[in-house]
Amino acid sequence: MSIKTLKAQITQLQAQIWRNSQYLRHTQKQLALIYRATPATGHRSRQQIRALRVAINRDSRALEALNQALRAAIDNQASPQIQEILTRRYIGDEPFAAIAAAMDYDLRWVYRLHARGLAAEKKITR
Repeated sequence: MSIKTLKAQITQLQAQIWRNSQYLRHTQKQLALIYRATPATGHRSRQQIRALRVAINRDSRALEALNQALRAAIDNQASPQIQEILTRRYIGDEPFAAIAAAMDYDLRWVYRLHARGLAAEKKITR
């Protein structure tokens, strides 16, 4: 799987975990308000809370696996400069301009090294 694909999946899972966590908090608040309501309503809310916790745990494990795969793909790069650029870009979420400034490189050179890293990664995965 490519580095960009891994990063996109990581971002998607992080958003999904956040949404499920927000929904879990909302459902817990609802349950607290309707606890004295009908037993069926309370039961449905408790089932929903259990399902959300299971989904959050599943997504958290998948997120950890994707993060490990991303780190492995970056660590397989031959050049330490390319590794640093990919780490800053895909793990640190830094913009290219900040990477260029931090590494004291020209922005165009950072783009070139980034492209080389992605091209080398594609050759490794094939």
